[in-house]
Order: sequence, then structure tokens, then C-alpha cells
Amino acid sequence: MDFIQDYASLLPRLLPSSIASPLLTLVTTALGLTRTLQTHFSPLLTRLVTQPDIASILALLAMFFISLKILDMAYRAVMFWVNMALRLVFWGVVVVLGMWMWNRGVDGFVEDVGGLVDYWTGKYEKYSGEVKGFRERERGQIRVKAEQRRRGWL
Repeated sequence: MDFIQDYASLLPRLLPSSIASPLLTLVTTALGLTRTLQTHFSPLLTRLVTQPDIASILALLAMFFISLKILDMAYRAVMFWVNMALRLVFWGVVVVLGMWMWNRGVDGFVEDVGGLVDYWTGKYEKYSGEVKGFRERERGQIRVKAEQRRRGWL
């Protein structure tokens, strides 16, 4: 601090007045602020140095706070990219549907969508029938095993 104060008096001689006076104002304000903070925080710092329990608790709280801030920053970054990807997918679908309608016309688009609905409805019915058949076979196997246990085969 004394080093800065010693050379602050040389600033008006070395620099033009348009630069020196705002710089001197800034330096004197900063020095006054540091002196004020030093007088107010020196009792707290001496207490922290003499009582390490409080210092360790405050250090843990500071690390916890900083880790939460870093986690929040990472969450925001991930959510930004996820949100952007979802928006790109949405607008991509809108553009593809628009081009599909432009190329085929409204009637062709409705026919294509109807064909897709019929195709996927047929696939759904096929697979749901397979699932029902599988469940029936499984129930039959469970009944056979229960019957065998009752008779004492297993």
C-alpha cells in the first residue's frame, strides 16, 4: 500500500492531467476503501485464525456454495443445448411436413397419412395379437406347472 501511495504523488508529473486526475481519484478511492475494509475485517480475520473450527466451517460453506454455483452453471448449459436440440427437431419436422404437403398437395398428403395410419394400425394389431397369444401360452404353462405341483411331480 505504501508503495502505491509513494508513487501516486508522481502521477500528475508523468501523465497528462486528463488521465492523471481520474486515475488519482480512482487510486485514492480504492486505497480508502481497502483501509476501511481492513479496519472492519481485521477482527473477523483474527478470530478466524485463532479459532480454526469457525474457519473450517466457513470454508466448507464456501466450497458448498461454489459447488452449487458450478452445478447450476452446468445444468443451465445442458438445458440450453437440450432446448436448442428440441427446437431444431420441432422446426425440422415442420419444414419436412411443409415440403411434403408442397410436393404432394393436400389430397396426396391426406392419402399418404391415411396409408401410414392403416399400415401402423395393422402392425399394432398384429403385434398385440402376438402378445395376447404369448400371454395365453404363458398362462397355460403356469396352469400346467401348478397342476404338476398339486400332483407332486415337481
